[in-house]
Amino acid sequence: MFTLLAIALTGLLYWAAQKANEQDRSMYNADDRDDRIWHLVLHIRQDLKLIAFALGGVMVMLGIIADRI
Repeated sequence: MFTLLAIALTGLLYWAAQKANEQDRSMYNADDRDDRIWHLVLHIRQDLKLIAFALGGVMVMLGIIADRI
């Protein structure tokens, strides 16, 4: 039960991060200015996505341990 909940939360995090990344990417492509801030924003978004997946992996492993106890 805990494992399924952790997998569902990880999937939700993936969906939200992907949607926000696509929205930022479309705004970046539509902008004509040569701002370096957009590059920073896109890289920060990717870093946060990586952190979310790492935490999702930890949640899945903790869910597996909790289900066995």
